[in-house]
Amino acid sequence: MTLLAPLGLLALLALPVIVILHLIQSRRRRVEVPSLILWQQLPRQPIARRRRRLRLTFLLFLHLLAAFLIGMAIAQPQITWPWLGSPRNLAIIIDTSTSTALVEDGRSRLDQARQQAATLIGQMRGSDQVILIGAGPQARLIDRGQVVDRERLLAVLAALRIEGAGSDVTGALTIAETFLIDQPGAGVVLLTDGALPPPDLTARQLPIRVEVLGTVQANRAVVTLAAQPGPANEVHIYARLLNAGDRFFRGPVRLWIDDQNSLTETVTMQAGATLELTWTFPGPARQVRLEIAGNDGLPLDDTATVVMNNQQPVRVLLVGSGVEALTRALQAMPDVTLTTISSATYNPDQAPLADVTVLVNTLPPRWPQGGVLVINPPAGSLLAVQGRAPAEATVTLTPAGETLLRDINLSSVNWGAVVLGNPPDWLTPLAFSGNHPLILRGRFERSDIAVWNFDLTDHPITRRLAFPLLVARTIRDLAPPVLPTAVTFGTPVIYATDLRTTDLEVRHPDGARDVMTIQPALPVALEPSQAGLYRVRELSDRQVLREAQIPVNAGSLLESDVTPRIDNTAVVPTFASMPAIPTPTPQPVWSWLVIAAIGILVAEWLYIQRRPIQEGR
Repeated sequence: MTLLAPLGLLALLALPVIVILHLIQSRRRRVEVPSLILWQQLPRQPIARRRRRLRLTFLLFLHLLAAFLIGMAIAQPQITWPWLGSPRNLAIIIDTSTSTALVEDGRSRLDQARQQAATLIGQMRGSDQVILIGAGPQARLIDRGQVVDRERLLAVLAALRIEGAGSDVTGALTIAETFLIDQPGAGVVLLTDGALPPPDLTARQLPIRVEVLGTVQANRAVVTLAAQPGPANEVHIYARLLNAGDRFFRGPVRLWIDDQNSLTETVTMQAGATLELTWTFPGPARQVRLEIAGNDGLPLDDTATVVMNNQQPVRVLLVGSGVEALTRALQAMPDVTLTTISSATYNPDQAPLADVTVLVNTLPPRWPQGGVLVINPPAGSLLAVQGRAPAEATVTLTPAGETLLRDINLSSVNWGAVVLGNPPDWLTPLAFSGNHPLILRGRFERSDIAVWNFDLTDHPITRRLAFPLLVARTIRDLAPPVLPTAVTFGTPVIYATDLRTTDLEVRHPDGARDVMTIQPALPVALEPSQAGLYRVRELSDRQVLREAQIPVNAGSLLESDVTPRIDNTAVVPTFASMPAIPTPTPQPVWSWLVIAAIGILVAEWLYIQRRPIQEGR
């Protein structure tokens, strides 16, 4: 036995105190007599002092026992029970990949995993510990707890959902080892359908028991869908279908273009084979969806959707005039809507909504929000221009400029006079003419800014092929980024919003709506929790800046083959020279001592209550 708080034994000093109190208390017996006359006639004699003797009564025993139990409880004793063995420290890894959504006999494979995990949690005793780990596209710790946390663990388990394509079992095992490597009675239970190639379990440091869920099942899926516009605005579509099973399949596929059923045809696939299909339809089109009547237990991958082009038209506002070459370059860019106003009438608060504002030979009192291209900034402006100096023909790109300008030939250009000044710290030079910054790039609050320190009026660069390339590259860099045309279920989407965006609204395929507050220049990680079409809106103080759709598809070549690739097995670490002998762990008993003391005090009270009745009799 060990004591966690040995000083608590001082409470046992109450035992001799109780004995003394019982020794000095009166032990006179009450007797009813008819008269006291006989006692009054007796001569008084000196009373000899007698040595008091401690009467061993039932009440004394109860008092001493209660005080002893309470004193021992305060010392917090722990007792080792060899016959009970060590507590169990169990990590339960649950496969949450897409294939576990397959329904067999009215239950999905994930439902079976939840039921088995709930059974293991229900078997917890004493100081047992259970750790729940999800093995989805990325392994994650779900929860951990002991017997007192059983209800919470079961609630978390019931809320577990499919997380997407892929099962990071290796990462889940690493998490389990991190928590349990030094714990007695440690082990791992892996609940998986085995649809993905199994990881190497032999080099692990904990014993692992693999329980495979489900049986061999046929599954048909759309594993690839792509759509591209052609030169005549036609739509070229490519699809790849999979028949994962041991039976021949013949069934219909349906093609939807912009929510219109454009094609229905019957396809034939051999067992365990793939089928590639191509179509061409007149355009334009924005969205393509393909469905296969799989008639299987995993309808999640029977549909795939792709957006033709998630690049929104870029609204460019040109402030200034007199540079026709710049206007022609902007008008030649596809998906660009150009609006031109004079610098005299420009007001950032009343200007038309624009993704990129091009300021030629002018600057307003404050930066407009969004993308801003400043060409030849005037003196005394926001950029603290101090004058001009002759430029050199040699252009040197900085490391930051290599990314944007490396394939644009800017050499041997007579740049004329370049703007001089002290650029603020938030502007980074991309190109130098001699020692003078020629092109700069930076971000200020909710404005993404590029600066060209040269005058385009009758400039030689406007007559070279590099000029429209430089304009297009700069505008695309300042415009909101392009969203993916489709993502695989379980793949997070790093969404870079417009700098003007204050709120991001996301509508899930099931109709649920999330609104997130956006900080400038900080991308948002969207983690799709469902397969289907997500709709996204960017808002700036309730004004809609951009709307987009992000399809999330569940089909993949590996994941849609739901045939188990492993069997039930148990893996014991091979590096151990001898099996570890589980050592019993001390069990706390203070709570039982307190309960016993309370019971004794209740018994004492009942005994005291009954004594007068017995004496009266």
